[in-house]
Amino acid sequence: MRAWGVEQGCLFCGERDEDRDHLFFACPYTYTLWLRVLGSLLQPVPSPDWNENLCLLTAPAPNRFTSILSKLAFQVTIYYIWKEMNGRRHNQVARPVEQLSKFIDKTIRQRVLSTRYYEKPHLLGLLQHWFSTRTGRA
Repeated sequence: MRAWGVEQGCLFCGERDEDRDHLFFACPYTYTLWLRVLGSLLQPVPSPDWNENLCLLTAPAPNRFTSILSKLAFQVTIYYIWKEMNGRRHNQVARPVEQLSKFIDKTIRQRVLSTRYYEKPHLLGLLQHWFSTRTGRA
């Protein structure tokens, strides 16, 4: 869009120069959203740096459920941030972090349920693990 002369300011926080690193997760709005989505899933608290988040997600996790859920949370969060940004760009109503985090949580729960995890012995407890992380961070 820069090539067309369209302003690239952040639609979430007003930062003048938006790029991938800012959008995912140096922007205060998206970083707050990312922390809300993660709950207590990843410890220590992830930084707002894109590359550090990728390293954290590709590093060995403490258990299989944390690995699966953190990667799913990342994918769903990226999708909703992009969707929210496009909505704001095209004059739709801006949603607060709390509302967006609820949509993301519901999407993750639906995705886990759609895998029929309860029929797969190696995935028993996946949804329970997700629920257990919901009370960790505000």
